[in-house]
Amino acid sequence: MKLPPFEIEHFFRQHEFSAPHGISSSDCEPLTLPEILDYASPARRAQFENLWLGYTESQGHPELRRAIADLHEESISADHVLEVVPEEGIYVPMKALLNEGDHVIAIFPSFQSLYEIGRGIGCEVSFWRAQCGERGWSFDIDALERLVRADTKMLIINFPHNPTGALLERAEFERVVDLARRHDLILYSDEIYRFAEQDPATRLPSACELYDRAVVLGGLSKCFGLPGLRVGWLITRDAGLMREMQDMKSYTTICGSAPSEILALIALENAEALTARCVSIVRENTVVARSFFERHDDLFRIHYPGAGTVGLVELTADMDVSEFADGAVREAGVMVLPAKIMKFEGNYFRIGLGRRTLPGALELFEQYVVDTLR
Repeated sequence: MKLPPFEIEHFFRQHEFSAPHGISSSDCEPLTLPEILDYASPARRAQFENLWLGYTESQGHPELRRAIADLHEESISADHVLEVVPEEGIYVPMKALLNEGDHVIAIFPSFQSLYEIGRGIGCEVSFWRAQCGERGWSFDIDALERLVRADTKMLIINFPHNPTGALLERAEFERVVDLARRHDLILYSDEIYRFAEQDPATRLPSACELYDRAVVLGGLSKCFGLPGLRVGWLITRDAGLMREMQDMKSYTTICGSAPSEILALIALENAEALTARCVSIVRENTVVARSFFERHDDLFRIHYPGAGTVGLVELTADMDVSEFADGAVREAGVMVLPAKIMKFEGNYFRIGLGRRTLPGALELFEQYVVDTLR
């Protein structure tokens, strides 16, 4: 299987650790090791400090899998959980469950591997595309239904959505799940931004709670502020799908990191506090961003996310967004991710609202905007 370059990762390799500032990060402000350990009970702290650094269980630490299951309704048990590295949680199910010639429907725009792995296998991929209207970004369920074919095998969705911040209403989400059920599709649901809703009442159920052939991706990288742990998970109630994914994982990481598993347990035992921290940072940064974009509403158009940490900004000035972004990092030291890197047409760039450094970065970005566009 030959895959094309992963454009967004190439972009971040170039700029994420060399540019002094950024306004396009997708995660919430990462915690330090002392900060996460401050959340630990005495027993967990002792467990971490006296940890045996041998191989771990390939499906994941039993307590960790139980803690992940506890984030969901009672129908989800530890046996339904497979611990993975987050990106592995995309590669493993695609490689294990798809075959050359399958038809796949994928949400778009999205993280490149969500559709590119299927294409690399030899699948035909149709895109369920985001639409932008007066009320912001949305997805047309009727348009999705028209994409389903007799040979469709998998439907790939991502809510809360990266990069638009869109979130379906409960009735819309249930229509999507029912569509998968009626056509016996594997429903791959990337829920990495779940638990970062501005209003908890808008939180959707997990797809694995509603449909036994759903495969759900979750993890600690985004709204838990712990991307460096490299802990994610796959959940499915379908024993056959789980078995195939476990077998494929034997060809990738085999098992997880012992220290990361205990730190992940600490995080999940304090899930409410950590996700509330993320939402608080996003809310504070949204106030700052609103002030900035209102000052420059003749140059930019933005719809703020109702969930997650990211949104899309349209550059309405007469300048190509890639040229604009190149200048921002070169002249102001501010990394700006053009949506074209995510294969999305239009003069958009991604805004990340989860980092505490955003207000300072926006100050430098504003000076660049004034110098370049005024």
